[in-house]
Amino acid sequence: MEFKYISEDVEKSIIEIVHKIHRNPELSYHEFETTKLIAAELEKMGVELLEKQPETGVLGLLKGNLPGPTVAIRADIDALPVDEDTEHEVRSENQNVMHACGHDFHTSALLGAAMALCKKRDEIPGNILFVFQPAEEKGSGADVIISTGVFEQYRPKAFFSIHIKPDIPKGKIGIRKGPIMAAMCTFRIHIIGKGGHGATPHLATDPIIAAAHVLDALQCIRSRWTDPAQPFTLSICSIHGGSACNVIPDDVYMEGTFRSTVDSREDTVKKQITEVCDSVSKAHGCTAECEFLKEAPPLVNDEKLADIAHEAAAELFGEDRILVQDFWMASEDFSFYREIAPVFMYHVGVGKEDGSSASLHNPGFFAPDETAPFCAELLVGTALTALKKGLGD
Repeated sequence: MEFKYISEDVEKSIIEIVHKIHRNPELSYHEFETTKLIAAELEKMGVELLEKQPETGVLGLLKGNLPGPTVAIRADIDALPVDEDTEHEVRSENQNVMHACGHDFHTSALLGAAMALCKKRDEIPGNILFVFQPAEEKGSGADVIISTGVFEQYRPKAFFSIHIKPDIPKGKIGIRKGPIMAAMCTFRIHIIGKGGHGATPHLATDPIIAAAHVLDALQCIRSRWTDPAQPFTLSICSIHGGSACNVIPDDVYMEGTFRSTVDSREDTVKKQITEVCDSVSKAHGCTAECEFLKEAPPLVNDEKLADIAHEAAAELFGEDRILVQDFWMASEDFSFYREIAPVFMYHVGVGKEDGSSASLHNPGFFAPDETAPFCAELLVGTALTALKKGLGD
């Protein structure tokens, strides 16, 4: 594909970088080698590394040679605790760690965009803040970036980001105004019983039985206590209890998440989870403790920024590449940057036309190499379009 901003040498560099990062994925808050790679690449191209930096993640500033506002472009850099199962020649070399959510492509695309933008410094009316954020998968990396104080010193007028998606055909660009991703809350449930021998369950208080009934009862929150017209999902994704086939354990831990289109339901759902766990556990002679770990508001795309994004995408790739993105029940801590300035996120397709692509967070997830330079081109065009419009200045 021929690009307007991404030259052949930059395209080659982007693909080399995405391969390096994919081979060496790192979990949230442990992205040390990824951080070093990003910092080295930014320094090489002449991007200023800001004085205040997170422990992992990188903040860089490109000052244009023309006056104007500041915009921020953000990419997430962490991987997931997933053991890769793809046939691609570029595979994770870290056991049980994989870029199963496309953050390697997000990071490489932003680095590629920085390379291209550095070559156009004389044409840039303002500044571009590059935010390479850790720990998106923990839902708390945005807090780390905000706590550095970078946005007090360099107040951006807008934030832009991308997320690749295998349920959108490759090369298509999803744009949506308003809410695009869900509010999120994660939780941990500790069910406490009394251990004993598997052959004499009457002498124990089995927390596994209680946990099984709690898990089942929690689904009533969605099926019976939520308006069917309102998008909502609750999933238990981790259960741990016991260590032997003949030992009833003392306790069981479960972890899960719930998502909704609005964050106003969170207090109600928390109360429902707590009441279910307490009453069902008590019915089985156990007790339960509920801990709510992390929350994020829904991601809401600013309408003005969506118009800018649409204009940039259409100019670069044509109207036929753009589709109206459906609401997605996944969540993104990119939503926290809305506290600072309006935000906008593209959803970029990497899926096969027949719909057979593995989903995100799946061991078989795969995105084609050309995705990263495609996204880099999109980010460059969007940043330049936004700056040239002045964003209200």
